[in-house]
Amino acid sequence: MSKNALERLADGNRLPILFVGSGISKRYLYKYPDWNGLLEMAFRKYNSDIFQLRKHKDSLIRKGLSDFEINTKLATIIEDEFNAAFFDRKIKLNIGNSKNPNWVRKGISPFKMYLASYFKKAVLYNREDLRLELEKFRQLKTKISAVITTNYDLFLEKEIFPDDYAVFVRQSDLFGSDVYNIAEIYKIHGSATDANSIVITEADYKAFNDSRKLIIAKMLTLFSESPIVFLGYSFTDENIQSIIVDFLSCLSDNQLENIRDHFIFVSYKKHESNLLEIHRTVTTASGDDIPITEISTDNFGLVYEILNRITPAISPAKVRETKRVIKSIVDASITSAQAESVIVGIDDLSQVDLSSKPLAIAIGYKENILNKFGYGLFEDDLIFEDILYDNKNFDSDSMCIDRFKSIPYTRLLPVFKYVKNASVSPIVGSKLDIYVKKHDSIDKIISKKVEKTLSTVPTYSSYADVMSEVEKVPNVQKKAGLILKNIQNLDIDQIRASCKLIFEYNREEAMKSTHFKRCVMYLDFQENYYTKEKSQ
Repeated sequence: MSKNALERLADGNRLPILFVGSGISKRYLYKYPDWNGLLEMAFRKYNSDIFQLRKHKDSLIRKGLSDFEINTKLATIIEDEFNAAFFDRKIKLNIGNSKNPNWVRKGISPFKMYLASYFKKAVLYNREDLRLELEKFRQLKTKISAVITTNYDLFLEKEIFPDDYAVFVRQSDLFGSDVYNIAEIYKIHGSATDANSIVITEADYKAFNDSRKLIIAKMLTLFSESPIVFLGYSFTDENIQSIIVDFLSCLSDNQLENIRDHFIFVSYKKHESNLLEIHRTVTTASGDDIPITEISTDNFGLVYEILNRITPAISPAKVRETKRVIKSIVDASITSAQAESVIVGIDDLSQVDLSSKPLAIAIGYKENILNKFGYGLFEDDLIFEDILYDNKNFDSDSMCIDRFKSIPYTRLLPVFKYVKNASVSPIVGSKLDIYVKKHDSIDKIISKKVEKTLSTVPTYSSYADVMSEVEKVPNVQKKAGLILKNIQNLDIDQIRASCKLIFEYNREEAMKSTHFKRCVMYLDFQENYYTKEKSQ
């Protein structure tokens, strides 16, 4: 059986761009209106006589206008009437100060503010079949290059790609300094987060069309790396058709040769559980006929399953962070020739601070970089993380030879895991040997002096009581002090769990807390201290 276009796309393992329309939001968001329904809802806000809306529409129909032209003109009429009713105080929006809201003083259209408020409040359908489908959709966050959408709502950034994708609202943002062409959502018709950005009236669409070349340029930039999959659009959508025709007219002959497998429409067909492949032809502005592929279905879960077969080596979000860091380095190098080397793992890109000085950074998976560049580069918090989660795969010999070779005995750093697993014991008299001897008992890790600082901290008879008190205290040092005071009454698993809780609560503050560091050192000692001599 031959494979359909989506399967061939997945086999090629190229991350696609999603071009997402209102059909997707309508599928998952409760009572999501189509364009006609949205205009009627806004009209009813200020005029209960729906017959008057029909009067406007009938007049436009008799002028021979297309559905798209009718709706943009209706939106223009409704905005004028809606805003007049608002300023005449015939209707209230209950958004901000009721008498003189700040957003009015900023020149925001009341009509668009009403729409923005409505779309912000949109919620998901409470249906099991859609919940399962959405789980598959969310998995695409690591399989999608970027998203272009004409939807105003917040469905994509809140429900599908939260925290992973940067969002850009206006066309003018498409080529901004912080745009990296991956793991990004481009809301080309505006967003509910910025009411005045919403494109709906005749004037809005005129401005949109005047600058449409920006969208075409963005699509060309993205298309050079990725196929485009349209979701939630009707092939008869006049606005989208015009964008497609303009885009196709800009492609080279070589790009057009394989367009069918790289330009795919997924359209809705009620009760269709299979993926029906249809070949269509689009005529460009120059009169050329271009074949594209349409997949008709009601089984969007299967669409997501196929796209989830794509297996990128690095997630798009990590690639974007890598681009961001590298750009910052390049920008900084213009003003300074000084550089300091520092290691940055793929998982830590978002934590990089480039504000203080330019950096020369090696980016990749830590174990690969560490093996090549050494263990003296990364921050202490990664060592504490490794003790708590055993997730860094640090080479014990390299840690002892490179990282701990100059460790002063006053440092608070867990070392016994690496000393235990190293092939040889520390050289007698070395800094690491001295450090080990200075911390080779509980009394040395939690000295009398430290105990004195904990004299007012209460003791508890159970782990549950300790953790109950820990949760009440906002200060990390005090949280860790509670655990340190009671640590000898806790088992290893309880110590690890409580330390993880603090580490995840505030990693930065944890690394400033001497009590927290001693807790982890105690854990490391209990798990890894050894007495058997290793061969020299």
